[in-house]
Amino acid sequence: MRLSACLLCFLSLLLPAQLSGQDRTVRNSAVEASFSPSGAYSITDVATHWTLHGELPQAAEVEITSGSDALGKYQQINASYDNHARTAEIRLYRNRSSVLMLDVHRNEATNSSPFPQFASLPPGLHRLSYSVKAFAKFEFGKLASQGPWLLFDQRRNTMVLSPADNFLVSDLEEAPDGKVTSGIDSQIATLPAGFTHGTLLTFGHGINSTFNAWGAALQKLNRKPAVPNDADVVLEKFGYWTDNGASYYYKFDPSLGYEGTLLAVRDQYKKMGVPIAYLQLDSWWYPKTRGNTLKGGTGDNGAIVYRADPTIFPDGLNAFHKRLGLPMATHARWFSEASPYRREYKMSNNVVIDPRYWNATASYLSDAGVVVYEQDWLDKNARPAVNIAQSKEFLSEMAGAMAARKIGIQYCMALPGYFLASTQFPNLSTIRVSDDRFERARYDEFLYGSALAHAVGLWPWADVFMSDELPNLVLATLSAGPVGVGDALGHIDAANLKRVMRADSVILKPDTPIRPIDATYLADASDARSPMVALTRTDFGPASEYYLIAYPRSGNASSTTVSLDDLGIHGAVYAWNWQDQSGKTIPAGGSITVPFTSGWGYEVLAPINKNGIALLGDTSKIVPLARKRFASVTNNGAVNAVFSFAAGESFVRVSGYSRHKPKIRAQQGTVHNIHYDAATGVFSFSASLESGAHSARVWIQ
Repeated sequence: MRLSACLLCFLSLLLPAQLSGQDRTVRNSAVEASFSPSGAYSITDVATHWTLHGELPQAAEVEITSGSDALGKYQQINASYDNHARTAEIRLYRNRSSVLMLDVHRNEATNSSPFPQFASLPPGLHRLSYSVKAFAKFEFGKLASQGPWLLFDQRRNTMVLSPADNFLVSDLEEAPDGKVTSGIDSQIATLPAGFTHGTLLTFGHGINSTFNAWGAALQKLNRKPAVPNDADVVLEKFGYWTDNGASYYYKFDPSLGYEGTLLAVRDQYKKMGVPIAYLQLDSWWYPKTRGNTLKGGTGDNGAIVYRADPTIFPDGLNAFHKRLGLPMATHARWFSEASPYRREYKMSNNVVIDPRYWNATASYLSDAGVVVYEQDWLDKNARPAVNIAQSKEFLSEMAGAMAARKIGIQYCMALPGYFLASTQFPNLSTIRVSDDRFERARYDEFLYGSALAHAVGLWPWADVFMSDELPNLVLATLSAGPVGVGDALGHIDAANLKRVMRADSVILKPDTPIRPIDATYLADASDARSPMVALTRTDFGPASEYYLIAYPRSGNASSTTVSLDDLGIHGAVYAWNWQDQSGKTIPAGGSITVPFTSGWGYEVLAPINKNGIALLGDTSKIVPLARKRFASVTNNGAVNAVFSFAAGESFVRVSGYSRHKPKIRAQQGTVHNIHYDAATGVFSFSASLESGAHSARVWIQ
């Protein structure tokens, strides 16, 4: 009897329940949704009891169905109305806190009475969204029209609401009376027969974790596989950029010419032991309506054709690529009124949506060694018309043609809708998340933009800076995205750059982009102007290493203190101050004080195992325990680490902490120059390869 009762209780969480009358309810362990034949509906988060209420414009026929989609098995309530011309659907999934709402139009119809339409949002919640402007800058206290909306309380209970499709023409609005609607931009008067618009709602505890759960659901719905942080050469290796803020943005050494300047740049980085692995060509490389590079034009005008400017590359792009001997990334903008493409191809505003153009362009770029295509000015000049079909054609034709030639895509000056739309394109891997020329003034927008990029499966690009700017270099490396500089000849800081990469230019980076911690969201939502604290890690399970950046944003603060609990770290750690190369132990449940040296602080946090040992890694690098150096690490009493080496590298110097003098031995390769400081507990050793090997394995106990 007891077993049967438990079974019935369990099934009640999964199976539909019928309330009084003809009301229908579906529920899982996290969410409950109900629909009434009167047209009233509600969605409730079980944990917080937050409820969203709405009502269709008329009565409906309500039924419960089941099925499966890319998110998994679901139960849904279907409410059919308007003589069966429209259906409102609320879909719940097993073991998920995400709800999908669908507005289905069987016939052509006017764009009115969208579903869902909620009477109000739960009261008293903090608000964060991303503006419908270039780079989708974060805004606390506001709810922008393309989503996503993050709403959270002081206990970090969170809900995220966004469109689930039709991203460039979606409209998420809160009226002055508090009513919330999720539909299609009012500039579109008519919706076609068979049109469906989706809205995604995710509940959870923890601001970052719920944001990520929402993004994971959106990626899964659109069937986008995870993009690794070494997916292409721009992500995997160090490169050189010529965009706005770089030394050779519309400039070059007059004695060398543009081609000669770039070839000299390549040679100088290689000579200094920090070779660039790719070269980015910005908007100066193709002809535009008003002026070109050699005539001193700024290029702030439309392109004529998307081909190399013969005044810059007289032999063409492919010939330059052969001389360069490196893959390239190329910038693109919109097309001017004078472009012959307007007569040759189908256009939408100032962009081409014709597959013939995109196939020809992808072929041209591929032949010239281009591996990443950067579409810029997406906020306005290169934005397609507010049109359901054309907005999809622009992005899908671009992505499809580039994917066929194995060319990755980067978005620049994107609106929030482009971030969300990226979940539809597997070869869209990187996105700019802050204004041109990376510097301290960009840090906040970069970190919050990185949170959005990470949620939807993109890698953030900080933009160009100079190699002698150490804080910029550290933060860009911790982004886990591209790292590139724009130094002038004779001004390369090779010592700094060697902290970023292996000898083969592979970036030593964390596993995920650095992002503000939940406590920073809460402080910023209250406009506390407290120091920024942001975190990322290399994920080796119990051996994971954490990387914490902090900096003041008002007053003359000399440090900030943050608890391990706020960092999501549940054991003791050894905290290594990367700037002054010193460390200290922090007990489980304790706090760390981060000093601001030259206005910023950087701490590496390594878990201390049950035997009192913590592995820091190669502390000469910005990310000491990067996966491209440490192929695997376990930390169960004894530390077991496998080291990867690039061609030409013979050893790596490794550091850590131990309460006692550790025993260090090699299973593969050799260890030597072992040192232990009994006063600080810091140990170090060198690990070397055996002849013909590419990795070494070391035990520390």
